[in-house]
Amino acid sequence: MKNVLFATTALVAFAGAASAASHASGATVSFSGEITAGYNDETEGGLFYDTELNLTASVDFGDNVTAKLTYELVSTADNVEAGTDIDPTVEINYTGGSLTASLKYGDLGDKGASEYFYADRDGMGQDVENHDSDRDVRALVEFGNFGVAAGCQIVGSGDCGGVNVGLGATFGSIKLGVGYDDNSSGQTAVTAVSADATFGSINVGVSYADGAEQSVGVEVGTTFGAIEVGAYYANNSVSDDGYGVSVDYTAGALTVGVFYDNVDDGGAGTGRAEYGVDVAYTVNSQITARAGYLEGEAEVLNAAFTGTDTVGSYFYVGMEYAVNDNISATVSYAEANEFGAPEYKQGISAFITASF
Repeated sequence: MKNVLFATTALVAFAGAASAASHASGATVSFSGEITAGYNDETEGGLFYDTELNLTASVDFGDNVTAKLTYELVSTADNVEAGTDIDPTVEINYTGGSLTASLKYGDLGDKGASEYFYADRDGMGQDVENHDSDRDVRALVEFGNFGVAAGCQIVGSGDCGGVNVGLGATFGSIKLGVGYDDNSSGQTAVTAVSADATFGSINVGVSYADGAEQSVGVEVGTTFGAIEVGAYYANNSVSDDGYGVSVDYTAGALTVGVFYDNVDDGGAGTGRAEYGVDVAYTVNSQITARAGYLEGEAEVLNAAFTGTDTVGSYFYVGMEYAVNDNISATVSYAEANEFGAPEYKQGISAFITASF
Protein backbone atom coordinates (compact mmCIF):
# COMPACT_ATOMS: atom_id res chain seq x y z
CA MET A 1 0.00 0.00 0.00
CA LYS A 2 2.89 2.37 0.78
CA ASN A 3 4.21 1.93 -2.74
CA VAL A 4 0.79 2.64 -4.23
CA LEU A 5 0.34 5.77 -2.13
CA PHE A 6 3.84 6.97 -2.91
CA ALA A 7 3.33 6.47 -6.64
CA THR A 8 -0.02 8.23 -6.47
CA THR A 9 1.45 11.19 -4.58
CA ALA A 10 4.36 11.49 -6.99
CA LEU A 11 2.12 11.39 -10.04
CA VAL A 12 -0.28 13.94 -8.61
CA ALA A 13 2.71 16.19 -8.00
CA PHE A 14 3.79 15.62 -11.59
CA ALA A 15 0.25 16.40 -12.75
CA GLY A 16 0.34 19.71 -10.93
CA ALA A 17 3.70 20.61 -12.43
CA ALA A 18 2.57 19.64 -15.90
CA SER A 19 -0.63 21.63 -15.59
CA ALA A 20 1.30 24.67 -14.45
CA ALA A 21 3.53 24.38 -17.53
CA SER A 22 0.68 23.68 -19.93
CA HIS A 23 0.69 27.17 -21.43
CA ALA A 24 4.35 26.90 -22.35
CA SER A 25 4.63 23.27 -23.48
CA GLY A 26 1.12 22.26 -24.47
CA ALA A 27 1.00 19.72 -21.64
CA THR A 28 -2.34 18.29 -20.51
CA VAL A 29 -3.18 15.99 -17.61
CA SER A 30 -6.45 14.14 -17.10
CA PHE A 31 -7.90 11.43 -14.88
CA SER A 32 -10.39 8.75 -15.90
CA GLY A 33 -11.90 5.81 -14.14
CA GLU A 34 -14.82 3.54 -13.48
CA ILE A 35 -16.67 2.37 -10.36
CA THR A 36 -19.00 -0.63 -10.27
CA ALA A 37 -20.97 -1.54 -7.15
CA GLY A 38 -23.76 -4.03 -6.65
CA TYR A 39 -24.80 -7.57 -5.73
CA ASN A 40 -23.99 -11.03 -7.11
CA ASP A 41 -24.99 -14.29 -5.44
CA GLU A 42 -22.44 -16.71 -6.96
CA THR A 43 -19.27 -15.00 -8.22
CA GLU A 44 -19.12 -12.50 -5.34
CA GLY A 45 -21.27 -14.14 -2.70
CA GLY A 46 -23.03 -10.87 -1.92
CA LEU A 47 -22.18 -7.18 -2.22
CA PHE A 48 -19.15 -6.28 -4.32
CA TYR A 49 -17.34 -3.34 -5.88
CA ASP A 50 -14.74 -2.86 -8.62
CA THR A 51 -12.81 0.39 -9.07
CA GLU A 52 -10.27 1.76 -11.50
CA LEU A 53 -8.49 5.11 -11.67
CA ASN A 54 -6.11 6.08 -14.48
CA LEU A 55 -3.92 9.09 -15.19
CA THR A 56 -3.08 10.34 -18.68
CA ALA A 57 -0.54 13.06 -19.38
CA SER A 58 0.51 14.36 -22.80
CA VAL A 59 2.84 17.07 -24.02
CA ASP A 60 3.64 18.66 -27.37
CA PHE A 61 7.37 19.33 -27.68
CA GLY A 62 7.05 21.06 -31.05
CA ASP A 63 8.82 20.05 -34.25
CA ASN A 64 6.16 17.32 -34.74
CA VAL A 65 7.19 15.49 -31.54
CA THR A 66 4.62 14.56 -28.86
CA ALA A 67 4.71 12.33 -25.80
CA LYS A 68 2.02 10.55 -23.79
CA LEU A 69 2.06 8.81 -20.40
CA THR A 70 -0.69 6.58 -18.99
CA TYR A 71 -0.69 5.00 -15.55
CA GLU A 72 -3.16 2.88 -13.61
CA LEU A 73 -3.23 4.51 -10.17
CA VAL A 74 -5.85 2.34 -8.46
CA SER A 75 -7.35 -1.02 -9.37
CA THR A 76 -9.61 -3.23 -7.26
CA ALA A 77 -11.55 -6.28 -8.38
CA ASP A 78 -14.05 -8.33 -6.36
CA ASN A 79 -13.49 -6.17 -3.26
CA VAL A 80 -9.75 -6.92 -3.29
CA GLU A 81 -6.99 -4.49 -4.23
CA ALA A 82 -5.49 -5.79 -7.48
CA GLY A 83 -2.50 -3.44 -7.41
CA THR A 84 -1.42 -1.14 -10.19
CA ASP A 85 0.53 -1.41 -13.41
CA ILE A 86 4.15 -2.39 -12.85
CA ASP A 87 5.23 0.59 -14.90
CA PRO A 88 3.51 3.46 -16.67
CA THR A 89 3.07 3.23 -20.43
CA VAL A 90 5.07 5.94 -22.20
CA GLU A 91 4.92 6.76 -25.92
CA ILE A 92 6.96 9.29 -27.90
CA ASN A 93 5.70 10.08 -31.41
CA TYR A 94 6.96 11.91 -34.46
CA THR A 95 4.77 12.81 -37.45
CA GLY A 96 6.14 14.59 -40.48
CA GLY A 97 4.76 14.30 -44.01
CA SER A 98 4.46 10.62 -44.97
CA LEU A 99 6.76 9.52 -42.12
CA THR A 100 5.56 8.57 -38.65
CA ALA A 101 7.68 7.05 -35.90
CA SER A 102 7.05 6.08 -32.30
CA LEU A 103 8.81 4.53 -29.34
CA LYS A 104 6.46 2.93 -26.82
CA TYR A 105 7.25 1.32 -23.47
CA GLY A 106 4.87 -0.46 -21.12
CA ASP A 107 1.64 -2.32 -21.85
CA LEU A 108 1.38 -2.74 -25.63
CA GLY A 109 -1.73 -4.91 -25.57
CA ASP A 110 -2.17 -6.57 -28.99
CA LYS A 111 0.11 -4.08 -30.76
CA GLY A 112 3.55 -5.58 -30.13
CA ALA A 113 6.04 -5.54 -33.00
CA SER A 114 5.43 -9.12 -34.16
CA GLU A 115 1.65 -8.68 -34.54
CA TYR A 116 1.50 -5.02 -35.51
CA PHE A 117 1.21 -5.80 -39.22
CA TYR A 118 0.62 -9.56 -39.22
CA ALA A 119 -3.03 -10.72 -39.09
CA ASP A 120 -3.89 -13.98 -37.33
CA ARG A 121 -6.91 -16.11 -38.33
CA ASP A 122 -9.41 -17.95 -36.18
CA GLY A 123 -8.68 -21.65 -35.72
CA MET A 124 -4.92 -21.41 -36.24
CA GLY A 125 -2.98 -23.47 -33.71
CA GLN A 126 0.18 -21.38 -34.20
CA ASP A 127 0.34 -17.64 -33.76
CA VAL A 128 3.03 -15.02 -33.36
CA GLU A 129 2.70 -14.22 -29.66
CA ASN A 130 3.51 -10.80 -28.33
CA HIS A 131 5.32 -10.97 -25.01
CA ASP A 132 2.73 -10.77 -22.25
CA SER A 133 4.19 -8.15 -19.94
CA ASP A 134 3.67 -4.62 -18.67
CA ARG A 135 7.32 -3.97 -19.55
CA ASP A 136 7.55 -4.30 -23.31
CA VAL A 137 9.20 -1.85 -25.68
CA ARG A 138 8.37 -1.28 -29.36
CA ALA A 139 9.92 0.97 -31.97
CA LEU A 140 7.76 1.67 -35.03
CA VAL A 141 8.42 3.49 -38.29
CA GLU A 142 5.86 3.89 -41.08
CA PHE A 143 6.70 5.68 -44.30
CA GLY A 144 4.02 5.90 -46.97
CA ASN A 145 2.67 2.41 -47.59
CA PHE A 146 5.49 0.58 -45.77
CA GLY A 147 6.28 -0.03 -42.12
CA VAL A 148 8.69 -1.80 -39.80
CA ALA A 149 8.47 -2.51 -36.07
CA ALA A 150 10.93 -4.04 -33.61
CA GLY A 151 10.56 -4.77 -29.92
CA CYS A 152 11.32 -6.96 -26.95
CA GLN A 153 10.26 -7.78 -23.43
CA ILE A 154 12.20 -6.12 -20.60
CA VAL A 155 12.90 -8.88 -18.07
CA GLY A 156 13.62 -8.42 -14.37
CA SER A 157 17.33 -7.87 -14.96
CA GLY A 158 16.57 -5.01 -17.33
CA ASP A 159 17.75 -7.00 -20.33
CA CYS A 160 15.85 -7.63 -23.57
CA GLY A 161 14.19 -11.01 -23.06
CA GLY A 162 13.10 -11.91 -26.56
CA VAL A 163 13.13 -10.00 -29.83
CA ASN A 164 10.06 -9.64 -32.04
CA VAL A 165 9.88 -7.94 -35.44
CA GLY A 166 7.10 -6.89 -37.81
CA LEU A 167 7.01 -5.73 -41.43
CA GLY A 168 4.08 -4.37 -43.40
CA ALA A 169 3.18 -3.03 -46.84
CA THR A 170 0.01 -1.86 -48.60
CA PHE A 171 -0.56 -2.05 -52.35
CA GLY A 172 -3.96 -0.65 -53.21
CA SER A 173 -6.55 -2.92 -51.58
CA ILE A 174 -3.94 -5.52 -50.59
CA LYS A 175 -2.23 -5.49 -47.18
CA LEU A 176 0.81 -7.66 -46.44
CA GLY A 177 2.23 -8.43 -43.01
CA VAL A 178 5.21 -10.32 -41.59
CA GLY A 179 5.78 -11.24 -37.95
CA TYR A 180 8.74 -12.86 -36.17
CA ASP A 181 9.27 -13.78 -32.52
CA ASP A 182 12.40 -15.57 -31.33
CA ASN A 183 10.63 -16.90 -28.18
CA SER A 184 13.73 -16.71 -26.01
CA SER A 185 11.86 -18.50 -23.20
CA GLY A 186 13.01 -21.75 -24.82
CA GLN A 187 10.14 -22.30 -27.21
CA THR A 188 10.52 -22.55 -30.98
CA ALA A 189 10.89 -19.25 -32.82
CA VAL A 190 7.86 -18.30 -34.90
CA THR A 191 7.74 -16.73 -38.35
CA ALA A 192 4.44 -15.75 -39.94
CA VAL A 193 3.12 -13.97 -43.03
CA SER A 194 -0.36 -12.70 -43.93
CA ALA A 195 -2.21 -11.09 -46.81
CA ASP A 196 -5.58 -9.31 -46.80
CA ALA A 197 -7.49 -8.07 -49.84
CA THR A 198 -10.85 -6.48 -50.61
CA PHE A 199 -12.82 -7.32 -53.75
CA GLY A 200 -15.93 -5.17 -53.80
CA SER A 201 -17.93 -6.18 -50.71
CA ILE A 202 -15.85 -9.32 -50.09
CA ASN A 203 -12.88 -9.37 -47.70
CA VAL A 204 -10.36 -12.22 -47.93
CA GLY A 205 -7.43 -12.96 -45.62
CA VAL A 206 -4.76 -15.68 -45.73
CA SER A 207 -2.07 -16.39 -43.11
CA TYR A 208 0.78 -18.87 -42.56
CA ALA A 209 2.69 -19.38 -39.30
CA ASP A 210 5.63 -21.73 -38.69
CA GLY A 211 6.87 -22.50 -35.18
CA ALA A 212 6.16 -25.40 -32.82
CA GLU A 213 3.62 -26.36 -35.51
CA GLN A 214 2.64 -25.13 -38.93
CA SER A 215 -0.72 -23.45 -39.47
CA VAL A 216 -2.45 -22.07 -42.54
CA GLY A 217 -5.60 -20.00 -42.09
CA VAL A 218 -8.15 -18.44 -44.45
CA GLU A 219 -10.97 -16.01 -43.63
CA VAL A 220 -13.73 -14.67 -45.86
CA GLY A 221 -16.34 -12.07 -44.99
CA THR A 222 -19.06 -10.15 -46.81
CA THR A 223 -22.25 -8.18 -46.26
CA PHE A 224 -25.67 -8.58 -47.85
CA GLY A 225 -27.77 -5.64 -46.77
CA ALA A 226 -28.60 -6.25 -43.09
CA ILE A 227 -26.76 -9.60 -43.04
CA GLU A 228 -23.03 -9.95 -42.34
CA VAL A 229 -21.44 -13.35 -43.00
CA GLY A 230 -17.98 -14.61 -42.04
CA ALA A 231 -16.27 -17.97 -42.47
CA TYR A 232 -12.81 -19.37 -41.73
CA TYR A 233 -10.75 -22.53 -42.13
CA ALA A 234 -7.39 -23.37 -40.53
CA ASN A 235 -5.17 -26.35 -41.28
CA ASN A 236 -2.84 -27.24 -38.37
CA SER A 237 -0.02 -29.77 -38.32
CA VAL A 238 -0.51 -30.59 -34.59
CA SER A 239 -3.76 -29.07 -33.34
CA ASP A 240 -7.11 -30.11 -34.74
CA ASP A 241 -8.12 -28.23 -37.87
CA GLY A 242 -10.39 -25.30 -37.13
CA TYR A 243 -13.32 -24.04 -39.17
CA GLY A 244 -16.48 -22.09 -38.58
CA VAL A 245 -19.09 -19.68 -39.81
CA SER A 246 -20.93 -16.73 -38.27
CA VAL A 247 -23.98 -14.75 -39.36
CA ASP A 248 -25.07 -11.41 -37.89
CA TYR A 249 -28.43 -9.87 -38.71
CA THR A 250 -29.55 -6.34 -37.79
CA ALA A 251 -33.09 -5.07 -38.33
CA GLY A 252 -33.93 -1.83 -36.59
CA ALA A 253 -33.64 -2.37 -32.83
CA LEU A 254 -32.94 -6.11 -33.13
CA THR A 255 -29.50 -7.70 -33.55
CA VAL A 256 -29.05 -11.47 -33.82
CA GLY A 257 -25.76 -13.30 -34.12
CA VAL A 258 -25.29 -17.04 -34.60
CA PHE A 259 -22.06 -19.00 -34.96
CA TYR A 260 -20.64 -22.49 -35.37
CA ASP A 261 -17.01 -23.44 -34.69
CA ASN A 262 -14.98 -26.64 -34.89
CA VAL A 263 -12.32 -26.02 -32.21
CA ASP A 264 -9.23 -27.92 -31.09
CA ASP A 265 -9.96 -30.84 -28.75
CA GLY A 266 -6.42 -31.55 -27.61
CA GLY A 267 -5.15 -32.78 -30.96
CA ALA A 268 -7.62 -35.67 -31.01
CA GLY A 269 -7.97 -35.28 -34.77
CA THR A 270 -11.70 -34.59 -34.98
CA GLY A 271 -12.08 -31.32 -33.09
CA ARG A 272 -15.09 -30.33 -31.02
CA ALA A 273 -18.18 -28.47 -32.18
CA GLU A 274 -19.24 -25.24 -30.48
CA TYR A 275 -22.26 -23.16 -31.43
CA GLY A 276 -24.40 -20.42 -29.99
CA VAL A 277 -26.63 -17.43 -30.46
CA ASP A 278 -26.60 -13.87 -29.07
CA VAL A 279 -29.63 -11.57 -29.23
CA ALA A 280 -29.84 -7.86 -28.35
CA TYR A 281 -32.91 -5.66 -28.53
CA THR A 282 -32.81 -1.89 -28.02
CA VAL A 283 -36.11 -1.10 -26.34
CA ASN A 284 -35.43 2.65 -26.45
CA SER A 285 -32.49 5.05 -26.15
CA GLN A 286 -31.90 3.94 -22.55
CA ILE A 287 -32.90 0.27 -22.26
CA THR A 288 -31.21 -2.69 -23.97
CA ALA A 289 -32.21 -6.32 -23.40
CA ARG A 290 -29.86 -9.22 -24.13
CA ALA A 291 -29.99 -13.03 -24.14
CA GLY A 292 -27.82 -15.81 -25.44
CA TYR A 293 -26.99 -19.51 -25.47
CA LEU A 294 -23.73 -21.42 -25.84
CA GLU A 295 -23.06 -25.08 -26.44
CA GLY A 296 -19.34 -25.25 -25.76
CA GLU A 297 -16.62 -24.29 -23.28
CA ALA A 298 -16.97 -21.54 -20.68
CA GLU A 299 -15.51 -20.66 -17.27
CA VAL A 300 -17.56 -22.02 -14.38
CA LEU A 301 -16.81 -20.99 -10.79
CA ASN A 302 -17.13 -23.38 -7.83
CA ALA A 303 -18.01 -22.56 -4.22
CA ALA A 304 -14.40 -21.43 -3.61
CA PHE A 305 -14.68 -18.96 -6.53
CA THR A 306 -12.13 -20.97 -8.54
CA GLY A 307 -12.83 -20.98 -12.27
CA THR A 308 -12.57 -24.06 -14.49
CA ASP A 309 -13.13 -24.12 -18.25
CA THR A 310 -15.91 -26.65 -18.69
CA VAL A 311 -17.74 -27.93 -21.76
CA GLY A 312 -21.49 -27.72 -21.39
CA SER A 313 -24.69 -25.82 -22.17
CA TYR A 314 -24.95 -22.24 -20.89
CA PHE A 315 -27.53 -19.47 -20.99
CA TYR A 316 -27.53 -15.77 -20.10
CA VAL A 317 -30.09 -12.97 -20.00
CA GLY A 318 -29.75 -9.36 -18.92
CA MET A 319 -30.98 -5.81 -19.23
CA GLU A 320 -29.07 -2.53 -19.12
CA TYR A 321 -30.51 0.88 -18.33
CA ALA A 322 -28.41 3.92 -19.34
CA VAL A 323 -29.19 6.75 -16.94
CA ASN A 324 -26.91 8.97 -19.02
CA ASP A 325 -23.63 8.67 -20.92
CA ASN A 326 -21.70 8.00 -17.69
CA ILE A 327 -24.04 6.00 -15.44
CA SER A 328 -25.80 2.70 -16.16
CA ALA A 329 -27.66 0.04 -14.18
CA THR A 330 -27.59 -3.68 -15.07
CA VAL A 331 -29.48 -6.77 -13.97
CA SER A 332 -28.45 -10.18 -15.32
CA TYR A 333 -28.36 -13.94 -14.89
CA ALA A 334 -25.59 -16.08 -16.38
CA GLU A 335 -24.74 -19.77 -16.03
CA ALA A 336 -21.00 -19.11 -16.55
CA ASN A 337 -18.57 -16.39 -15.53
CA GLU A 338 -17.78 -13.41 -17.79
CA PHE A 339 -20.27 -14.91 -20.20
CA GLY A 340 -22.18 -13.27 -23.03
CA ALA A 341 -21.65 -10.18 -25.15
CA PRO A 342 -21.35 -7.86 -22.09
CA GLU A 343 -19.48 -10.59 -20.11
CA TYR A 344 -21.95 -10.95 -17.25
CA LYS A 345 -20.84 -12.45 -13.93
CA GLN A 346 -21.96 -15.98 -13.11
CA GLY A 347 -25.22 -16.03 -11.13
CA ILE A 348 -27.74 -13.29 -10.44
CA SER A 349 -26.35 -9.76 -10.58
CA ALA A 350 -27.65 -6.24 -10.01
CA PHE A 351 -25.13 -3.40 -10.17
CA ILE A 352 -24.52 0.22 -11.11
CA THR A 353 -21.52 1.41 -13.16
CA ALA A 354 -20.28 4.99 -13.20
CA SER A 355 -17.47 6.16 -15.46
CA PHE A 356 -15.69 9.49 -15.64
